[in-house]
Amino acid sequence: MRILFVWTNKDQMGYKPLAIALLAPILRAHGHEVALFDTTFIDTGHVDDTEDGMRVRIFKKMDWEGHDRRKKKTTIQIDLLAKLIEFRPEVVLVSALSDEIQIGFEVSRVVKWWDSSIQIIWGNKAVTTEPGRILENRNIDFGCIGEGIEAVPELLWCFQDGGDPEDVQNMAFRRDGGGIQINPLRPYFQDLDSLPYLDWSLFDRRHLIKPFDGKPRVGGDSMIGWGCPNVCTYCINEPTRELYGNHAGKYMRRYSVDRIIKELKHLRDTWGLNLIIFHDEDFTAKPDTYLAALAEAYSREVNVPFAAMVNAKHINEKTVEYLKRMNCLSVSMGIETGNTFLRKSVLKRTETKEEIINAFTLLNEAGIRTSSFNMLGIPHETRKTLEETAELNRLAQPRFPNSVYFYPYKGTKLGDFAIQQGMFDPNSTAVYEQDRPTLTLSTISTEELVAFRDRFVLYVKMPKRYQKIIRRSERNDNLGIILTRKLFSIYDDYVLEHNGIWNPDEREEDRIRELCGLITPETTKKWNDEVKK
Repeated sequence: MRILFVWTNKDQMGYKPLAIALLAPILRAHGHEVALFDTTFIDTGHVDDTEDGMRVRIFKKMDWEGHDRRKKKTTIQIDLLAKLIEFRPEVVLVSALSDEIQIGFEVSRVVKWWDSSIQIIWGNKAVTTEPGRILENRNIDFGCIGEGIEAVPELLWCFQDGGDPEDVQNMAFRRDGGGIQINPLRPYFQDLDSLPYLDWSLFDRRHLIKPFDGKPRVGGDSMIGWGCPNVCTYCINEPTRELYGNHAGKYMRRYSVDRIIKELKHLRDTWGLNLIIFHDEDFTAKPDTYLAALAEAYSREVNVPFAAMVNAKHINEKTVEYLKRMNCLSVSMGIETGNTFLRKSVLKRTETKEEIINAFTLLNEAGIRTSSFNMLGIPHETRKTLEETAELNRLAQPRFPNSVYFYPYKGTKLGDFAIQQGMFDPNSTAVYEQDRPTLTLSTISTEELVAFRDRFVLYVKMPKRYQKIIRRSERNDNLGIILTRKLFSIYDDYVLEHNGIWNPDEREEDRIRELCGLITPETTKKWNDEVKK
């Protein structure tokens, strides 16, 4: 059968989703022909994550010369119809996250308009958490709930050889008499070593280009361990695990060291990688014996610089030693919020401030680039909690503090709470955006939240004597615009150009006096006095 994958991507570049890269070779092995329709390079009006990150100085500005990242001024309908005519698929597999539903609906509409006999199957987080909402759309025939490694090939076999597709585990569909039927879920897939290597041949080669410290690298995406040990209220992992229940087999799974090393060598040599991004939820949440063997084999046989995500609870001198030995270039770690109540009671994060600070200290001392994850605009957020988040980052000293807005994913405990409290309209078509929040909070205005997030790195990395000037720059007036531009110029020179470490030169005093001089004459003395404190 001819199978067309659809990736409903709105704002991520330089990333190749693991589900498609894995399922494509599985389907090929079953004799199917596969192709991909990717919405990444269609201008759907959403801000690119890399461009927004450069704007707010989460990382250095990239020189994209020689790498065309422009989005086309076209429509999904025009480009999709061209792909349908060219490939003539019999089945379309739509991979959509919860904030990509509207793109997925448009894709499904166009496909059925072109040929109503094509079977449309949705997978990924959106249909797993909201099967009823997705399947209410009559252009969609089936939804794959949870893992599709075995379920999708079985469903395609039914289409091809006359089996009953309504008997396939993990599948959801509309009953003839009305309503949605969700079949039982099969246990978690356990034998990761039996899976084929990831296949990126379907993807636009521009997805291999990843920005790092202002330079392009040829990057790959991989995952050694499946599953997450945490129960964060804002993440889709916990409700997905609850769907499976307690009798679905081992949830935390991983490749054997020998098997993953062979795949990584293959990917490195095939694609010329000089950077690997590991998407494990917590790269160091593995037994010590496994990490020791992995570090030895990776450093000897692969040795490609890599970036990974970790949790403070699993960072200690030994795990940092393993990361260093493996040529770990960068580590990202969640702080999320500096307020203890929000972190522990609202987000259900278990790490303490002391653990967070210690983890960043160990990584910084080892010379591993550090980045923090911070989630702004969560329920109960106030100006005070934002300042606490900036302060904890200041104490922990990540080299590159990252901040994003909370998005209420349906099915997550915190997402459902936000909806119940009227902070978000579940019928809204609003999606996650890089540059603005989706929640309406009574505890802080959207304007103040955006102004703080836009200057988050300034609050974290610049000395405290700048803070009142940064606060004044938040006002949306001419002086605020001028102050912001000059503050970012200082940040670029003294932080970004020194690998995330504040390193001023002899011009600093003149530059700060210039900032104070921009304030109105009546307050110039007051501001100078405040800055000197």
